[in-house]
Amino acid sequence: MKVGAMESKYGDSKLGDDDKASSKYMDDEKKSSSKKVDDDFDDDDVEADRDWSSLMNAKKEGEIKVSNDPDALKIVEGFRINYMNMRDAVSGKLMWQSGAWNEEMWQEEKEARIPAEILGCRAVSREINFTSREEMRNFRLEQRVFFQGVCMEEWFFEFGFVIPGSTNTWQQTIEAADPNSMLPASMLSGNVTIETSFYDSDLFVSKSLVRVFYD
Repeated sequence: MKVGAMESKYGDSKLGDDDKASSKYMDDEKKSSSKKVDDDFDDDDVEADRDWSSLMNAKKEGEIKVSNDPDALKIVEGFRINYMNMRDAVSGKLMWQSGAWNEEMWQEEKEARIPAEILGCRAVSREINFTSREEMRNFRLEQRVFFQGVCMEEWFFEFGFVIPGSTNTWQQTIEAADPNSMLPASMLSGNVTIETSFYDSDLFVSKSLVRVFYD
C-alpha cells in the first residue's frame, strides 16, 4: 500500500518553477546537442560528396598493377611477350612491330611509336606472340583506351587454354572508328594510353599500360 501511495503521489505531482527551469534547460541542451550532431553529419556528408565528386571527375589514364594472388604471381613470373605487330587487315602491310616485353611491362609504362597512316586503315590485324611457363585455363584480355584521361573504347579478347611451357601466336582484328569521327594524329599522339588487363578465366593476373605516339 505504501508503495502504491508513493507512486500515486509522484504520478500526480507538478513541477515547480525551479524544476521547470531545469527541465527547460535540459530540453534546450538536448536540442543544442542534437543540432550539433546533425551539423556534424551534414559536414561529413558534404565532405564525402566532395570526395566522391572529385574521384568521379578525376582523369584516368589506366594503371599498372600485379595481383597478390599466388597463382596469378606464378603466371606473371613465367609470362613473356616475344613480339607484337600490327598490319593493315586489308592489304596485310606491316605497320608496326615491338621488341620483347618482359617483366618491365608490369613495372613501368611502355611506349609504342606507330606510323600515323595506321589511322587510315579500315581494320587493323594485331598479332601477339607470347610464351607462358604456367598453364592457363582461359587466357583473356580486357583493354581500355583512354584519351586525355577519358575512356573512349573498351575491347575484349579471349584466347582460351594455354599449354604450360608453350609459345603461342594470337591474332586479333580491330575495326577502326568511322573516319568522320576520327581525331587527327597530332591530337592523339602522346594523349592515348591503352590499359591491358590479363586474366585466367575470372582470376585477375595483372595490368600493363602503353602510351601511344603517332609518328
